[in-house]
Amino acid sequence: MKKSLIALAVLAASGAAMAQSSVTLFGVLDLGVESVKTNAGTITGLAPSANSSSRLGFKGTEDLGGGLAASFWLEAALNPSSGIGSSGTSTANQAGGNNIAAGGLTFNRRSTLSLSGNFGEVRIGRDYTPSFWNTAIFDPFGANSVGATLSNYTGNGSATTFVRASNSIGYFLPNNLGGFYGQGMYAFGNQANNATGTGYTTGENTSSNGRYVGLRVGYAQGPIDTALAYAKTNYAAGTNTASLLGTSFAAGNFTDLNWGGSYDFGVAKVMATITNQKLDDFVTAGNSDSTKGWSLGVNAPVGAGNVLAQYSAVKLDSAKSNKWSFGYQYNLSKRTAVYGIVARVGNSGGAASTAGSFSSGSLSAVGTTAVNANQNSTGLDIGIRTSF
Repeated sequence: MKKSLIALAVLAASGAAMAQSSVTLFGVLDLGVESVKTNAGTITGLAPSANSSSRLGFKGTEDLGGGLAASFWLEAALNPSSGIGSSGTSTANQAGGNNIAAGGLTFNRRSTLSLSGNFGEVRIGRDYTPSFWNTAIFDPFGANSVGATLSNYTGNGSATTFVRASNSIGYFLPNNLGGFYGQGMYAFGNQANNATGTGYTTGENTSSNGRYVGLRVGYAQGPIDTALAYAKTNYAAGTNTASLLGTSFAAGNFTDLNWGGSYDFGVAKVMATITNQKLDDFVTAGNSDSTKGWSLGVNAPVGAGNVLAQYSAVKLDSAKSNKWSFGYQYNLSKRTAVYGIVARVGNSGGAASTAGSFSSGSLSAVGTTAVNANQNSTGLDIGIRTSF
């Protein structure tokens, strides 16, 4: 009898503990037919993530009592056109670690542990950088598809840490500050304090190679949402090769200053961004290159879907690219939608940008060299997306 009572007590305690924890499986599968036309030719095929990034994830929270909670988040990129994972090679944020190759399932989109409470949230691991959010949230196409704002391409071509950073410690303000919000991040380069390089300056101290520091502050209340962000990534001299507007050159430290905002009129939400992305240029000592960009977009609910439109532009010295993007997403249910997106890119001053998808990357390589300089490019996405 006593053993039965003890067993029941143990089960009751176990049940209470389990009730305070939760684990969720979630994901998105997105596949579309994408066609990209440049001066070099046309490529057509299946592209993952043309509307929303395909992913598979697990997240969980444990209530520690007293308003304190511990959480984890593991999120892997998927390529549903082939069933394989999309594995990133960036482990310490150094240049060259941003290459995405086909591979097994890796939690390269996000891999974090966090502790949250009335003080906010402290999060560690691989996570989105604060400076990326403005060019994604205030983009009607959400930094996906052929319609994504051009500043996403120039940022991603400048730094491995433009979208995410590994080895990071982040802090988020609590959500009870009357509409004010903020995020800060420090990401280690995981280098020895006496590390030296063999690049343009032989023997220089490279202990900060791959280090990222970023901050974002904003205000969202009613129809208004606006935020300002700044970030800097350190690179050892001669190790970072930037690819901007269709040209490549040896580059160094990357700084990103950007603003984003939106106003919801009810019938439509208007969005805008302004970016200034600066690269140290190691080809010409003491010189720097600044890529300036801006965008203006709209997301308007129409019927059972949304009309999306945006104009974006970037310039690097005399090289200029601009893009018109239009799309419609028709919601078949709360989780499933079909979509169509078209974009047109124009180039001048030697720029060679294309209308390939920012999110999938698989069909965007056509004509990214000087072959497409001063030429137009057209991109088209038609597909279906479901989430669970």
